[in-house]
Amino acid sequence: MRPRLSIITPVYNARSFVDAALATVLRQGFEPGEWEVIAIDDGSTDGTGEILHERSQLYPWLRVVSQENQGAGAARNRGIDEARGEYLYFFDVDDGLEDGALSSLVGTCVEERLDVLFFGGSVAYESPEAERTRPQDPRYFERRQQPGVMDGESMFVAQQCDGNYCGSPCVLMTRTDFVREQGVRFAEGIINEDNLFVLRATLRAQRADVDSRKLYQYRVRMGSVTTLNWSGDKRFLAHLVLGQEFELERARALRQGKKELADAIGALTGWYADIVLENCPDDVGAVEGLGEGSARSAVFAARLARVAASERAAHHDAARRAEEAERALAEAQERIAELEGSTAWKVGCAITAFPRALKDAVRR
Repeated sequence: MRPRLSIITPVYNARSFVDAALATVLRQGFEPGEWEVIAIDDGSTDGTGEILHERSQLYPWLRVVSQENQGAGAARNRGIDEARGEYLYFFDVDDGLEDGALSSLVGTCVEERLDVLFFGGSVAYESPEAERTRPQDPRYFERRQQPGVMDGESMFVAQQCDGNYCGSPCVLMTRTDFVREQGVRFAEGIINEDNLFVLRATLRAQRADVDSRKLYQYRVRMGSVTTLNWSGDKRFLAHLVLGQEFELERARALRQGKKELADAIGALTGWYADIVLENCPDDVGAVEGLGEGSARSAVFAARLARVAASERAAHHDAARRAEEAERALAEAQERIAELEGSTAWKVGCAITAFPRALKDAVRR
């Protein structure tokens, strides 16, 4: 019998989280044979793989797939290829789920014959340091829309209009055959690889719905892949690639005469462009991974570097002019103070007192 759900979990050097994650999925309310967990060990070097293989001897629903380190995108794509379930859910080993959440969501998917089901989540911090240095928008994982089945394009526009779009695959469930038929995959070789998967899964869906319950918990901790790549070349490269792919989707919508959809996608494309410029290095040719992309990416990156350099120069020039103006103002204020304390200033004020009073009276 085909399982109802495949839970795909990429893991890399996460031995301290394995048992807690398995305990979480055990509390999801499934009967034997209704589910499976596919743990993709992405080249761990801390014994994570060994622990997973030991646990797979205890749990018949756990399958372990080992591969050389290729990143989370490649690991999740491997999970899609290996999955036997009717539906897919992507679970990060260091995050959390409410008890019984996944069985409830699968029930909705089956009942409504959905391609994609979105649901809500919340943010939890591992430590005060994580909250102070890596603050998250507490509303990012919320679902504020009213439930109701609609096509994915309409769902995306509604999410954007509500400021409610979330690029995490951990707050959606998808139908396996739909993902494979539509060729929806995770980007590989970059961070933030999940953004493209979520966008395309959303846009390609014929039937999508939303569950506003906060069933997922995103845990922010120091040292995670997300926090380690908060800025720099990896962030630059990821948003460069994603920005181009989103722009292709926007152009596709325009060709189809779907202006509202194109505008909604364009808002995200603009955000990616801002991140690219913010993190653009002086020497884009030195960015690891850029040369592996298309020539178009390299040319585009070079153009962005020129724009970024120009913006930096303009910012520097503006800062220099502001500093000069502040210095001139300070000198002028010092000179005024000197004048106000001088005998000549006091005599001049006395001489001009009557003309000034007369002028004020005439104005009134």
